Amino acid sequence: MNQATVDLLNNLIDLAKIVLPSLLTLLGGYFGYQYGIGQFRKQKKTEFVERQIREFYSPMLGCLNQIRAKTDLRYEISKVSDVAWKKIVAQHPRPFEDHEKYFEPFKKSILYENDQLRNELIPLYDKMVSIFSENYWLAEPETRKWHSELSVFVDLWHRWLDETIPSEVIREMNHTEERLQPLYKNLNDSLEKLQQILIGK
Repeated sequence: MNQATVDLLNNLIDLAKIVLPSLLTLLGGYFGYQYGIGQFRKQKKTEFVERQIREFYSPMLGCLNQIRAKTDLRYEISKVSDVAWKKIVAQHPRPFEDHEKYFEPFKKSILYENDQLRNELIPLYDKMVSIFSENYWLAEPETRKWHSELSVFVDLWHRWLDETIPSEVIREMNHTEERLQPLYKNLNDSLEKLQQILIGK
């Protein structure tokens, strides 16, 4: 190896001593930046999922669970009341002259159910529509398509209670809770999926 080659190698080594630390610093900075961006995006995604749960899915399901609990109780009371009334009728001779006296508690129960529908159940549905409308951006795409269906369902209830639409029209429009069952399933499924994202499964 001649002197020129040795000098060249020495110069390259000297250059590497200067360039390599700077290059490694730059690479470290670049990868650190990329990691930081990735962490920032992950944090933003986590925050968004938390908002979806806290401000949309959890309140929607909270209202729905209250509606279901009250509706199930209404159905149970109605079923048992029917049996109880039939027993009362069977125990009295015909004509049933004290009919009104015995029926009075049942009438109060019916009035209570009607008041509860207007003053408790429909406001819960209204709350669901409000949550959906105000936090539409937090809903998953598959959930969003149910906004209109829920709004129409609740609006028809209001029209019926205000006696601005005949009962026959309501029946013809198939105004039943069954139409919303896919939404209810979607709310439950979406909440579970989002919770799994949060806990990293």
